[in-house]
Formats: sequence, structure tokens, C-alpha cells
Amino acid sequence: MKPPDPEFRERNRKERLWFVKKQAEWVRSVPNEVWSEQQCNLINALYAHNDQFPLTKEQYLDMIETARALSRRRKGSPPLPKRFRRME
Repeated sequence: MKPPDPEFRERNRKERLWFVKKQAEWVRSVPNEVWSEQQCNLINALYAHNDQFPLTKEQYLDMIETARALSRRRKGSPPLPKRFRRME
């Protein structure tokens, strides 16, 4: 598998950050009832059309696990350094 070029990755990262910031700004600017109703509508629409998803749950989880193994990333967070741990 050929990894994407650094310029593409950086542009993609910036677009994702922009989107998350824009969504967070919108959520903070509207009443809870508005955004929670829209979130509910989205989730209900996803459940209503789950038979049209291209992957099954098992295929998706297998794809994620394979990608994690190929990237050599560790699962979960690294252990906290001793100097930051609470003494019990």
C-alpha cells in the first residue's frame, strides 16, 4: 500500500479540523433542543437505512484492526509517566 503524500495528509487534516471547529461553534450557538433533535434525526436515519451500508459490522471492524496492525500503532493510550501518577 502506498501511503498518501504529506501535502495531501496535511490538507486533509486541516479540512477535518475546520469542520470540527465549525460544528462545535454551531452546537454552542444554538439551543440544546435544536442540535439534539437534529442529532436524533441523523441517528434515526442511519438506523433506518443500515441495510444500505457497504460494509457489515464485522467487515468494518476487521478493516480497522488490519489498518491498525499495518500502521504499527498501539491500541489505547500509552502508560502515564510515573511523575504524573497519583500516589495511592
